[in-house]
Amino acid sequence: MSGPDPAGAPAEPRSVLLVDDDDDLAHVLSKALERKGYEVHRARTGSEALASLSHIRRLDAAVVDLVLPGAGGLEVVRGVRHAFPACRIVAMTGLAEPTMPRAFWDAGADAFIAKPIELADLYEALAFEH
Repeated sequence: MSGPDPAGAPAEPRSVLLVDDDDDLAHVLSKALERKGYEVHRARTGSEALASLSHIRRLDAAVVDLVLPGAGGLEVVRGVRHAFPACRIVAMTGLAEPTMPRAFWDAGADAFIAKPIELADLYEALAFEH
C-alpha cells in the first residue's frame, strides 16, 4: 500500500500581502482575494508590512497603498521586491498625481491601479481572470 499521490494533493494557496490603512477597503479586498483562493496577510502600516516580510514563507502577490503610516508605499514595494523577487506587486493610490505610476514602477511594482478600486481592475492587475 502506498501513500497519497503528491500529484493529487491540493495546491498550496496563493499568498498575498495587502497593505492599506483603510480598514473598510482592506476588508473588502481581503474577502475578494480570499474568494479567489488567496491566503491574505494584512498590514496596516508600511513598517508593519516590512516587518512581516521576514515571517512570510511564500509571497505570490502584494497589493500596496502609496500613503501609509510609518514606511511609505514606495519603501514597501522595494522591500517586497528585494525579499520576494518573483512576487507580483500591485501599487494603488487615491492620489491623482501623474508621476505616481512611474515612481511605483521604478521602485519595482508590476502594475498600478487608482482608487476607488474596481475588483475587475485588481484581478486584472494581479493577472488572473475574474
